[in-house]
Amino acid sequence: MDEKNNWKEFSDDISSMSKKIKSNITDEALTDDLKKSLKVTKESISNNFNELFHIVENTVKDDEIKKEALNLVNKLKLEMSNFIDTTKEKVSEVVNFNISEEE
Repeated sequence: MDEKNNWKEFSDDISSMSKKIKSNITDEALTDDLKKSLKVTKESISNNFNELFHIVENTVKDDEIKKEALNLVNKLKLEMSNFIDTTKEKVSEVVNFNISEEE
């Protein structure tokens, strides 16, 4: 009977380990998808700000207003880029924390 229990425990351990591996693979896939999505979002926002920069540069005639507007566009672009980078880092930290908790 004892040998039968040992095999049962062994089987249960393998099953549990298998579930954890599957869960981690799914979590990692979702995390990778989210990171890719944030990267695409960052690139899109950057492209939009670059386009806005060129529009201001080519349409605004007053040099002082143009300079201030371009400075504002650059600041907004940098702020959005930093926000997305921070978000990406926080997502990574949370996911790594959750994976550590499961182990």
